[in-house]
Amino acid sequence: MLSIKYLIKLISETAEGKDNFEEGAVGANGYGFVFRDYDHESKDSFISAYGSSKLCSIGAFKDVYNKFLMNIDKLKDVKVLLNHNPKLDLYFGGALKTLIPKLKFGGNETLFDVWVFVKTPKDQLFPGTFYYGQSGTSIGGWTPAYTLFAKKRVFLRQFESIINFNPFNFSKIELREFLEAFVISLGKVPISDFEGIYTHDLGSYLMGIKSGKPFIEKIPSNRKKRVVTWSYSVLGNDKAMNFYYKYISLIINRLPQPLCKVYSKGLPDEIYQELIEKNYNQLIEFATRQKSRLAFIVLGLYIMKHGAKLSDGLKKKILKYSSWEYEKDQLTDKKDRMERKRFLIDFRSKIKNYNGTKKVKVPLYTVTRVINERKTKGEDISNIWRKNIDYSINE
Repeated sequence: MLSIKYLIKLISETAEGKDNFEEGAVGANGYGFVFRDYDHESKDSFISAYGSSKLCSIGAFKDVYNKFLMNIDKLKDVKVLLNHNPKLDLYFGGALKTLIPKLKFGGNETLFDVWVFVKTPKDQLFPGTFYYGQSGTSIGGWTPAYTLFAKKRVFLRQFESIINFNPFNFSKIELREFLEAFVISLGKVPISDFEGIYTHDLGSYLMGIKSGKPFIEKIPSNRKKRVVTWSYSVLGNDKAMNFYYKYISLIINRLPQPLCKVYSKGLPDEIYQELIEKNYNQLIEFATRQKSRLAFIVLGLYIMKHGAKLSDGLKKKILKYSSWEYEKDQLTDKKDRMERKRFLIDFRSKIKNYNGTKKVKVPLYTVTRVINERKTKGEDISNIWRKNIDYSINE
């Protein structure tokens, strides 16, 4: 196990410009970084990801989430969010393979995940994580209140005593300087070939570096595509998300082309509401053709999110199709039943009280949020998939 005394010596030398690739240590611009694979063997190891949470994105996916939230209603192709080719992030993996030769790549929602210790030019010391997961390449850390979520201390007091800074307290300029040094540091490391199978809800991909070049290859599957559920919230499955984006598409496609250019950065609320109300029948017709209760439930969420008109007739239909009576015999697990009832009660209450005078939000649980919450609690993330609910309308 890496000793704290040696870690301090190594990180100090690295911050002074003495890289040591064999020890996983590299630095730039007065910053030092020591990379390690997680130590699952030692009970008292401080090389752990337990209780950590995401600090920021890096590489191709940098700022993607914020851009997504700003453009969610006019986004037609996720590629426009990327700063550069996602393949280039695989060079990070190639550098890590050199620094940590025994590092294994691939898994469910994870291509790589390592521990890193940091020293800044201001002698700030803190641990972090560096991983390629469901939200792309990211850096994580520990918030001051992590023990409230982890429900236990992760680090030995001896190790905690050398931590004198929290990366979540970086200013925007400091965070940019930190990321710049991080990228430059890994850019100095010779690239090693590697490969791993990265699996997520869209399929499995063989990813890595071969002969010094990054590659991503889709692994063919003979399995019929099925609905995937990760949460019992309204948008907690891929079918619900597909319905939601279909409603966005139906509305945006009704926007006159000249207005698309005028409002390239997003539609004002009043115009969006007007478009929904003008195309009300088209939205209902689409939902009806799906022969799915879920299509109407998601339509209710979509209308409330934008503060548009909700007719009494549609409100009654949404309340009918969101009734617990349709689902009470589908979920047998007590925890699943309680979670689903909680989300249904919240949704139905908002639908009942909705009068179109202001926007109403319903909790959004993405795959990323579910996985991060499980990781924070130290729970197993190897299989987050839940039993699907049958939303078919047979009447």
